[in-house]
Amino acid sequence: MQIRYLGHSCVEIIGEHHILIDPDFSHNPMAGIDFILVSHAHRDHLARVGEVHSGKVIASKNVCEAAFKLGVTKDRLFPVEAGDQVANIRILPGFSIVGGYSYKIVHLLFKHRLPDFGGTPLSFLIEDTLSVLHIGDAHEFKFHASPDILCVPWRTPPFGSKKYKDQIVSLIKNISPKYVLPVHYDLPGTEADPKELSNLLSCQILSGDNWYEF
Repeated sequence: MQIRYLGHSCVEIIGEHHILIDPDFSHNPMAGIDFILVSHAHRDHLARVGEVHSGKVIASKNVCEAAFKLGVTKDRLFPVEAGDQVANIRILPGFSIVGGYSYKIVHLLFKHRLPDFGGTPLSFLIEDTLSVLHIGDAHEFKFHASPDILCVPWRTPPFGSKKYKDQIVSLIKNISPKYVLPVHYDLPGTEADPKELSNLLSCQILSGDNWYEF
C-alpha cells in the first residue's frame, strides 16, 4: 500500500483500490482512480472533483449533489451514510464543522463572505495493508477507531491557535495511531508547520507530499 498527501485535505492511496480523498488537490493524482471519498462539501475539500474523470464519488447524498453541480455525472455518484461499507472503505460519522452561528460569524470576519455549503460530514476508514482514517478537517472524533494511519488537520487558526493545536494533539493521543499524516497545513492564511507535531507526539509523522510505502 502507498499513501501520499496532495495538498489541502487531499490524500491519495494506492492499494487494494486506488482511492482519492477530498479532491481539492495542489498536486495532480495518478490516473485510474477507483473511488473518490468526500468528507464534506466545502470547496477546499471538493472543488476539483470535476477534474477527476474516473472513480465513483462516495459521499453523503447532499455532498453528492454538490459534486454533480461541479460536473460529476450521476452514474458516478454513490450516496452513503455512516455505518455503510463500500469495498474496503468503512463509512463513519463525520465531525467537520459545516455550519452554526459562530462558524458563520468567524467566516464573515476573516474571509468576508458566508461559508460554503458543507452538507452532511463523514469520516472514512480504509482497511488495507495498514488502516487509514481520514476525518476531514474535524478537530474532534466521537467514535471509537484504531487506525494505523491518522490523517489529521494541522493549521494555525486566526485566533485561538494554541487551543486548537492542543485539541488536535489530544485527539491524536486518544486515537493513538502508529503514524500521523498531517493535512490542511498549506491553506493560505492558516499555514502551519507539520514538523511541529514531531516534538509533541511519539508516533511517526508522515509529512510532505512524497509517497510512503507499507
